[in-house]
Amino acid sequence: MKNLNKLEMYLTKVVDLHPLQYLYRLERISVYDACIIDVSPLSKLTQLKELNFNCNKITNKDTLKHHQNFSKYAVSNQKVPTTDELKFYYKILSIHSSHEQIRKIQAENKISKIRESMTRYRESIILNINEQIRVENMKIEIWAQFIQSSEADQ
Repeated sequence: MKNLNKLEMYLTKVVDLHPLQYLYRLERISVYDACIIDVSPLSKLTQLKELNFNCNKITNKDTLKHHQNFSKYAVSNQKVPTTDELKFYYKILSIHSSHEQIRKIQAENKISKIRESMTRYRESIILNINEQIRVENMKIEIWAQFIQSSEADQ
């Protein structure tokens, strides 16, 4: 089986991926609806291009960060990967997610946009305040000059 390049296992009770750790030619792995928690045995499989671990309970996806040749990474029904996690997979062409995850991502995007908007609004307020201070300072200077010239005339 050392020449195996694609492995698909669906609806299994597979828990341990250690038997796969020496299948260096594996390019695609699909383990759907199993009991996988640990994906660290796949960390040395540098040929991996596609991973599909839908409906598993993976807790250590970060062990696969060095695989920068992924073209497909399926994550549905698992914890949504963070932006920081996804930056390691910069060649990804598609990510499959469940509707629940998409709603979470959309909510995060909305929160991010609200934060950006609030930051711009705060900066706008600060600019307005600074402009008002500048105008008031100019008025004070004009009054000071007026008072000085009035005193000089007397």
